[in-house]
Amino acid sequence: MNHRPVCVKCQVELTPEKNGVGLLDMASFGPYKIWEADLWKCPVCNYEIVVGFGRDAIAEHYDETSFQGHIEWYQDHSLLIKSWENPKTKAEAQ
Repeated sequence: MNHRPVCVKCQVELTPEKNGVGLLDMASFGPYKIWEADLWKCPVCNYEIVVGFGRDAIAEHYDETSFQGHIEWYQDHSLLIKSWENPKTKAEAQ
């Protein structure tokens, strides 16, 4: 990353909040892929964003043992963030 993310509302650079969070992509059928990324936060309004994704997912749903192990590790360390394609997909799956 050449420039830190910027909060449009506050017009200040965001700061790293947590490195190495697990972003869990959710599909209509449930958990799909896990990505390693970083959580950044605005020091003024506390807006948060996940950026800095790795090139590839670290685990996918079809590898059940590895996939579930990664989910549990990120949950145990309070580093798991879920990602839905859109509000409609989220509502339909729940």
